[in-house]
Amino acid sequence: MDSPSNRRSDRISISFTLEAMGTDAEGKPFLETARTVVVNRHGALVALSHKLRVGQAVTVRRRVTDGSIRQAEVRVVACERETTNGGDYGVSFVDPNLDFWGIEFPAPEKAADAVVRLLVECSHCKCQELAYLDSRELKEFEANHLFARQCRMCEAPTIWKQPLESISRSGAPESRQGTGAGSTSPERETTRYETRLTACVRQKPGTEEMAVCENVSRQGIAFRTKNRYHEGSQVEVAVPYTPGMANVFVPAVVIHVRALPTAGLYRHGARYLRKDGANQV
Repeated sequence: MDSPSNRRSDRISISFTLEAMGTDAEGKPFLETARTVVVNRHGALVALSHKLRVGQAVTVRRRVTDGSIRQAEVRVVACERETTNGGDYGVSFVDPNLDFWGIEFPAPEKAADAVVRLLVECSHCKCQELAYLDSRELKEFEANHLFARQCRMCEAPTIWKQPLESISRSGAPESRQGTGAGSTSPERETTRYETRLTACVRQKPGTEEMAVCENVSRQGIAFRTKNRYHEGSQVEVAVPYTPGMANVFVPAVVIHVRALPTAGLYRHGARYLRKDGANQV
C-alpha cells in the first residue's frame, strides 16, 4: 500500500471477512477465508495464511449486507508483515473505479478542512462514508455521538452516527466530555479545538497505545501517552477512537515532546502528513 506520507486516500481500520483465491508464491492454487486489517479507496491490507509475491494477482469476494456478492481482482503491492505461513499483504484493485467496500471515500483535497475523520452511517438510508468532520460536527459528535449532515443518497439533511455493526461484542463507545472553545496560537494559522476525546497512537499495526487527545486542528493533534515518541518519528493517530469500531488512522510526524513527571506521561504535538499542502502546525 502507499507510504504514510503518500497515500491516495485515508485508511480505515476495519475487519471485513473476504474469500481469497489464486495461486501462492509456489504456484499452488488456494482458496481461503481472509480478513482485512485496513481498507481504503484503492485496496486493503489483508491477512492471509498463504505466502504471496509482490505483483501477483488474487481474486477476492465479500458478502454485503443485502446478501449479494462483490468480487474484485487485486494485485499484491507489498508485504507489511510476514508470518510462518503467510502475512499481511497490501493489495490494490485492478479496476480503480470499483466500489468494493460500499463506503464513500471523499476526494483527498476535501481533507483540508477536516478536524477529525470518522466512518459514519446515514440513519435513514444506511449508506456509509468516510466523513471529514468540521468543528461544528465535532462538537455535535462529542455531545451526542451523532451529528447532522447532508446525505447524497437521501438528498436531504439526515442524522449520521458510527455503524452499529462494526461494534464488537465487548466494545462500546465511551462517554466523552464536551468540546471546549477553539483557540488560535499566534504562531499558527489554524484554530485548535480543546477536547478530551480518546485517541489511539501507533507506529505500526499491532503497537497501538491509548492516548488522551488535548486538542485537534486541521493540521495536527496534541496528545498524552505513557510512552515517549521521539521528535521526528512518524506515527499514526486515530481520533476519535473507540475499541471495536472502525477507526481512521492518519499518518503524522511528532514535532515536540514534553515530559509530565508528576503524571508519568508525555505530551506530544504531532503534524499530520498529507498531500493537500496543509502540513504546517
